[in-house]
Amino acid sequence: MVQLFCADIAHVVADPFRDDHALQIIENGALAVADDGVILACDRRDTVRAAYPDAPETAFSGWLLPGMVDGHIHFPQTFATAAHGTHLLDWLERSIFPAEAAYADTPFAARAAATFVDQLLRSGTTTALVFGSQFPDAARALFRSASQAGLQLLSGLTLMDRGAPDVLLHDVARAEQLSRTLIEEVQGQARLHYALTPRFALSCSAEMMQLCGELARAYDGLYIQTHINENHEEITATADAFPAAKHYLDVYDRFGLLGPRTVLAHNIHACDAQLQRLQQSQSAVCHCPASNFYLGSGIFSLQRHLDHGVPVLVGTDIGAGTNFGVLEELASVYKAQQMQRLSLNAAQLLFLGTLAGARALHLDDRIGNFAVGKHADFVVVDAADDPGLSLRLSFCESREDALFTQLNLARPHHVRATYTLGRRYQPLGTKSY
Repeated sequence: MVQLFCADIAHVVADPFRDDHALQIIENGALAVADDGVILACDRRDTVRAAYPDAPETAFSGWLLPGMVDGHIHFPQTFATAAHGTHLLDWLERSIFPAEAAYADTPFAARAAATFVDQLLRSGTTTALVFGSQFPDAARALFRSASQAGLQLLSGLTLMDRGAPDVLLHDVARAEQLSRTLIEEVQGQARLHYALTPRFALSCSAEMMQLCGELARAYDGLYIQTHINENHEEITATADAFPAAKHYLDVYDRFGLLGPRTVLAHNIHACDAQLQRLQQSQSAVCHCPASNFYLGSGIFSLQRHLDHGVPVLVGTDIGAGTNFGVLEELASVYKAQQMQRLSLNAAQLLFLGTLAGARALHLDDRIGNFAVGKHADFVVVDAADDPGLSLRLSFCESREDALFTQLNLARPHHVRATYTLGRRYQPLGTKSY
């Protein structure tokens, strides 16, 4: 059965940093979605209705946007969001490692996984690259919750063998055993993808990173995610720990951890040589501005990455980040780039939250915009119940202006509905822990 979903529609059909006509806004538009959740048409409502005259229709008063893509977020930091710490390494030791240790409790981890997935979907995120727990049962719970709720998930066991409490560490042999088991459990499952997750260079020995490189070569389609160049103290400590490396990126490069399916979070303090190598390797970088502000790490230069041809996507980075949804994070993206004298427009913001992420994750044949044949993953953003925002939007002189304002002022309570594969997500009720 075909369904129609009607509202004002906005999506990008190309890279707006290169194409001034990338943004497509369809007033009084409609999506036609097949029973399997694939988009059949995206056009004005009257045109789509004529093609599917008998299809049932769901109409919304707000904006219909592609589902957001979160390129960096930590599942086991959910309950440490907005925890105090003076800087990155102090914050990890003081607040984050104890929070992550709680996920050794399997029943707690299962409830936490359901809550985490719920938070993402109710915020309009439909695809997420997620740092999983160090505990295999917690990692399984996350994959299970994502599959049940419809979230497209890329995740894996967080790997570390030094620099943290023993409960969070695995020796290399155990890490290999657990990783191979989880990879084989996940492979072939719809909308689930495995991501090798060495936490960062300081938490992994050379042997652990060597293992990650070997696993990436052993299994087709694996992603790799880690951190880089977030904090000056971290960069200095990494240089001391790996004195033979030319720079931070070279640490990962030496172990075969760069490539088209690699995403490195932050990269605030990068030299030109590292940017050139990122472009050569086709590795992507995830911009997490709210997290960078929260920890005082610095301000990411999007322009330098664009100039070097490095793919960039956006991440919330819970728990250093304080926004659970990319839709809200885009306001921080705009502010951070204003500080770098790059003034982003509506098309560029929407691109960074949707199609840029899809491209960086090599999922743009399935998600990122409303092209025919893609998954019907979308979010409905509506200010009808917010008198203040509704009044502000009434002063916009064009639909593009209104979209820009909405992307800067949208908050989770403005998300009217989230759909994955054409099916509406039903948010969880309040859970007691």
